Amino acid sequence: MDFLKRLYPILCLALLLPSICPAQKKPMRLWFDRPAYQPAVFSYGAPEFQRTFHFEKRGWVEALPVGNGRMGAMVFGGVLRERIQLNEETIWDGYRRNSDNPGAVTALPEVQRLMFAGKIDEAEQLATKTLLGQPLRIEPYQPLGDLFIEQLNPSGDTTYQSYRRWLSLDSAVAVTHFTHQGKTYRREVFASHPAQVVVVWLTCTQPRSVNVRIRLQREQDATTSVSATDPHRLLLRGRIARLDETTGQPVGMRFASDLKAVTPNGQISVDTTGLMTVTNADELTLYLAAATDYRQPNPEKRSAETLQKAVDQPIKVLWQNHLTDYRSLYDRVKLSLSPDADPLELPQDARLNRLKTKLIDDPYLSALLFQYGRYLLIASSRRGDLPANLQGIWNQTMRPPWSSDYHTNINLQMNYMAAEAANLAECHEPLFDLIDSLAVHGRHTARSMYGARGWVVHHLTDVFWRTSPVDGVVGVWPMGSGWLAHHLYEHYQFSGDKEFLRKRAFPLMKGAAEFYLDFLKPIPAGLPMAGKLVTNPSHSPENAFEKADGTQYQFTHGATMDMQICRELFTNCLRAIDELSEPGKPFEAPFKRQLQTVMAQLAPVQISRRTGGVQEWIEDYKEPELGHRHISHLYGLFPADQITVHTPALYAAARKTLERRLTGNPNAKVEEAGNRYKSYGSYLNGESFGGWQSVWISMMWLRLGEAQEAYKHHQYHLKYGFSPNFFGAAYQLDGTFGSTAVLTEMLLQSHTGVVNVLPALPQNWSAGFVTGLRARGGFEVDIQWKDNKLKTGKIRSTNGAICRLLTKNPVTVLKDGKPVKLSKEKGNVLVFATQKGGVYTVLGR
Repeated sequence: MDFLKRLYPILCLALLLPSICPAQKKPMRLWFDRPAYQPAVFSYGAPEFQRTFHFEKRGWVEALPVGNGRMGAMVFGGVLRERIQLNEETIWDGYRRNSDNPGAVTALPEVQRLMFAGKIDEAEQLATKTLLGQPLRIEPYQPLGDLFIEQLNPSGDTTYQSYRRWLSLDSAVAVTHFTHQGKTYRREVFASHPAQVVVVWLTCTQPRSVNVRIRLQREQDATTSVSATDPHRLLLRGRIARLDETTGQPVGMRFASDLKAVTPNGQISVDTTGLMTVTNADELTLYLAAATDYRQPNPEKRSAETLQKAVDQPIKVLWQNHLTDYRSLYDRVKLSLSPDADPLELPQDARLNRLKTKLIDDPYLSALLFQYGRYLLIASSRRGDLPANLQGIWNQTMRPPWSSDYHTNINLQMNYMAAEAANLAECHEPLFDLIDSLAVHGRHTARSMYGARGWVVHHLTDVFWRTSPVDGVVGVWPMGSGWLAHHLYEHYQFSGDKEFLRKRAFPLMKGAAEFYLDFLKPIPAGLPMAGKLVTNPSHSPENAFEKADGTQYQFTHGATMDMQICRELFTNCLRAIDELSEPGKPFEAPFKRQLQTVMAQLAPVQISRRTGGVQEWIEDYKEPELGHRHISHLYGLFPADQITVHTPALYAAARKTLERRLTGNPNAKVEEAGNRYKSYGSYLNGESFGGWQSVWISMMWLRLGEAQEAYKHHQYHLKYGFSPNFFGAAYQLDGTFGSTAVLTEMLLQSHTGVVNVLPALPQNWSAGFVTGLRARGGFEVDIQWKDNKLKTGKIRSTNGAICRLLTKNPVTVLKDGKPVKLSKEKGNVLVFATQKGGVYTVLGR
């Protein structure tokens, strides 16, 4: 451990002082001057553990997260009592079962007939009885447990000084530092991906001063004991109390966790209750491993073996491997928005609170949030692991909000919106693994419930790959598979990997498309747009419409979002077919003809005569809630590329839609009092209220080229959408992940096939730089700007593709110091050929 004694003061100094590294002038660090709140007596009976939607204002939302993709830990930074809350990604309640409703396939035609006939109440009642999966709910993601470290303090002195705790995004380590009774203590926590363990290292400036009690426990379904073969090891063993509803046999997840204490000179003892005591130690290292039977039958053996492999490594090697592995991903992108900002100016909570109380711009917070989203994705979504759920991998309750599951009607997708552009393509792969599994289970659902080919997913799923509808009639939304397929083609667009496209992406995209080809139905004669193909039944997620007779519904046919998802999927399938075809060797020719035929018959996106905006429904219905938080009918604007500057009428209509929805209804209490469906917060006066909504709106404004509007909603998100630790105010992390996408698209866009540099740079960020962003077509881009204009840039070509470049100020393009031959397309787009591996310098004029 001598190397750590020498290394940690250096690391501490690097964290506390601005870096001299020219690539990133400011250290990225969340820091606090006080511990996260912990009650004097910890109890699992507290409201934050017992009430599903209890959003605590203190405690867990102040703690700092570390993760290695599979295991997560929330570090509270306590002084005399420390709590480190633990997770393992596969600990879920529930079990694998066939949840498809066998009556659906025969009832579906009648539901569709009733819907087209305008008998929506009857259609909804029949759908509730026949189209929902069995059971109606899924079970939640659960915590592994808690690690408690309590200092022995016989004097009763609880005063302390010089307190600091921080999370270094540059090193992926959480540090707690304080002085007590004249001694300076330091606690460091990191989660090693290579070793698959969480490590806690405790030191003190005075010898023999590490004296602590240690407990490892879980709220339910587990016991803690001492190892029979290793008196310095605690064993947590458990099984979720879940019985098969048919056989009555236990089917709950089995799990195990092993904790090993190592000290060079202290004494370690463990009593029969599993309470470990360490005395007179110079330092103490705790290693924690965990496993479940989700993938392997013996979690006890796997946990023990993982732990032993970690302990057998010299700590210097374990630490260095952690840093090397983490930085191989994190260091790809550097960002500076605030050359004059002081990271030590205020603690994180005070810095966020200042935005709410004072009119102040804090670009360092934006840069910190950008890198925090990347950090969380690295910490919760690594190759071979599960994808990040609603809370990443960090969850402290047995029944978390929204089950901490995978919501596929925006939340899961938002977790991964930045993965490609922010240079974390490897972290995207767990989502592709999820899609692989969903396609297998969703194929059965498509056939048994819809009588359709291909595969389908509805609005949420879990680690047992539920694909049938959940939660009531609003769950009859079979569009999740189409939206997920968007990510497959995105990966190809950024990478140009035709092997991935041919062998993995296209088969999944084709399967998703086949379902919709069979599911689409022609509108009967006598109805608006008769003969056009639409989805039926259909929703515009969580929104409702009002018919001329005053009746209000959510259930419909051909909602605009559905049609946009179908059109995007079919278009991407056609693009993929063209990419994979060779001269004289057409690829998937019959399927291509089928797609072309159906696309010609799809109900088009309409512009409302009443509002001038994009029409949300197949008919131009009235809206019971003008400021509804979802703006699903702009899916074609973002994340898709159907509404761009190249579709001017729809582009203008999208702007009107966004403006109108955000304006809301100042007289809503009176005029919308008859809203049949409860409002969970309407937009008003152009403001959003944080969370995924602000991210989605920012992204839409960015696609419209409105930098200041996007920036305004980014600021709303900072003001209203975050807890002190940058977690979402409602626990969810989609808005945190999504914020990285917002900043990325402010600096670089490529969805139209053009490398658009600084397309929507906020005026407030007049100078800065970013390195390592990725653009579609296989380009990696560095940008430096001054006075809100491009100063210099570099474009690295990974595929040797033609580069189409757009900048707001004139530029010169050089390779090896020599001008590159340029041509110009409409809209001042510069076009030049690139060589694979070539580096092109862009000089602003």
